[in-house]
Amino acid sequence: MAGMRVGVVFGGRSVEHLVSVRSARTVCDGLRAAGHEVVGLYVDESGCFRDGPASQGVIEAQRALAPTGEPPTRALRHLLEAAVDVVFPIVHGTYGEDGTLQGLLEMLDLPYVGCATAASAVAMDKLLSKRLFAQAGIPVVPYAAVTRGEHARHGLGGVQAFVDAEALPLFVKPAVGGSSVGCVKVKNKAALADAVAFALRFDDVVLIERGVVAREVEIAVLGADAATMQASVPGEIVPGGDFYDYADKYLKDDAKLLAPAPVDAATTTALQQAAIAAMGAVGGAGLARVDFFLLTDGRWFLNEINTLPGFTSVSMYPRLWGLSGVPLPQLCDRLVQLAVERKRHRARIDDALRAFVAGAAVGTA
Repeated sequence: MAGMRVGVVFGGRSVEHLVSVRSARTVCDGLRAAGHEVVGLYVDESGCFRDGPASQGVIEAQRALAPTGEPPTRALRHLLEAAVDVVFPIVHGTYGEDGTLQGLLEMLDLPYVGCATAASAVAMDKLLSKRLFAQAGIPVVPYAAVTRGEHARHGLGGVQAFVDAEALPLFVKPAVGGSSVGCVKVKNKAALADAVAFALRFDDVVLIERGVVAREVEIAVLGADAATMQASVPGEIVPGGDFYDYADKYLKDDAKLLAPAPVDAATTTALQQAAIAAMGAVGGAGLARVDFFLLTDGRWFLNEINTLPGFTSVSMYPRLWGLSGVPLPQLCDRLVQLAVERKRHRARIDDALRAFVAGAAVGTA
């Protein structure tokens, strides 16, 4: 594929803003090394796109810009005027990874890297995605869900049977969110009510999950659809604390990344197949990092799927593909190719729909 003009959208309104800024630098380097022209498109913490020079300054300085106070709708001109051929979004978390940005790009008829709107939204919702994984036969950690309305009317009454049947610890987390924000490890059932109330500050649905003693193993996937998806070698996160929480991810430097992970061949194959199946279950395409819990007895559970994983110089997704024989420039180029191919496929479907409607209209005339 000839070099294209690629807009790298980064920053955003989530708590992962600065991780996105660091990811953008890696993605820009990879795209340029692959022969593409790169246009940085920074989204500040108020949701406003910024112009090219300001965006490049953020990438070089690796720090956020103060919001201008301009309405996001007016700042959209910077995306429209960039005249890019394809967009590489690397906005992690809410308002970037949850289908909202993807929907905007669909409306603008711009091809973009990564999962489409519906898959992005479903993958971001832990409750919906768990239901789809279970339906596809992929093991997930046993859980119960509490909505804000149910909690207001009945407290924990609706999940009491689950709580009573489970041993400690339990994990409480918002159904939608990232970076382990709102996630609490409950070691005393008397503390459960407070943990649920805390998690409800960040979302309208809360999950209560069985605590498992397990290794955290990750697989990177890449491809147009589940039929052609490829899976990387596994990596492992070794938390510095009780679990891989917000502080461990962003405030401390105690966690260790093992790549490749010391996982036997049979388990590696099983996790790779499950990672591809997980993408199929949510209708995903392009890229994702799929996270698993690996128990000491050899059993495993799928934890979650991340459709726009970190792309920093030390992030698992590009590291795992590098170890799997796909260096960063080739990886970035392949993702751009997949975006363009999907846009062409979508255009063919749109043409078929228009032709069908036109033919039906003639037939009823």
